[in-house]
Amino acid sequence: MIFRYLKNKWKNYRYRFTPWIIMNLKERKVRDVQKGQNDKLISDEQVLKLLTNFLSKLENDPIEEESIYNKNLNKMRADLGFVTERKPSVLPTGGIGVFVTHGSVEPGTVVSMYPGLIYSPHEPKLFQSLLNPFIFRCIDGMLVDGNDKNLSKFMYRSCCQRDRIGPYLISDMSWLTPFPVNPLAVGQYVNNQSTEHQANVAYQEFDIPADFPFHLRKFIPNNFYSSSYENEEIRQTRVIVLVSLRNIKEGEELFSSYFTVVH
Repeated sequence: MIFRYLKNKWKNYRYRFTPWIIMNLKERKVRDVQKGQNDKLISDEQVLKLLTNFLSKLENDPIEEESIYNKNLNKMRADLGFVTERKPSVLPTGGIGVFVTHGSVEPGTVVSMYPGLIYSPHEPKLFQSLLNPFIFRCIDGMLVDGNDKNLSKFMYRSCCQRDRIGPYLISDMSWLTPFPVNPLAVGQYVNNQSTEHQANVAYQEFDIPADFPFHLRKFIPNNFYSSSYENEEIRQTRVIVLVSLRNIKEGEELFSSYFTVVH
């Protein structure tokens, strides 16, 4: 039983384990990019417009987490025409997955965001990365730790509290709970594609501009390991969005590729 459990864990974790990825480059699929290129499926302007419009409609009340979460799901359905939520995956070893639970998604639509703490390539992350299947590698080598448990959770909360301006947070911590205020912030649970379940979404990197509306930053589920300020100004914040590759119907699970191969 223990061997079977560890084997199933490894089947998912290997897609985040750099030595295994290097030895299995022949299996790379969607996220294969040349150095110096990008992976834009839709324009940055489209991403910025969607995030600005949608986040401006969200409510935020840290005391009534579940109630606010359900209200914001309804706003998501009304504003975007669909809802994405975490549920047990259709894959036997998939654990938790992300599904379109209401409505349908058109191609070229932002369906979720990948939350987490942002690390530059030179910053220490060894202990955070151990047995952590939620490390996402960006094209430029930056890493996003989307783990909502253990040391990763502690590190994210600590950095958010460090960078707050008085009572005002400049990033969201609610994705660490079962009731994210921003219902898009579930992208770290999108499972890897397989032969039976081909990718229907793909990752796209986007930098939130420094002049992004301050009152909406509390809904951005990403923060820096180092300071979020440069010369007393808020830095551009790296976010990862997942964009639909085709029409996705109600009830479908989202699948992408865990590989980020830059060569």
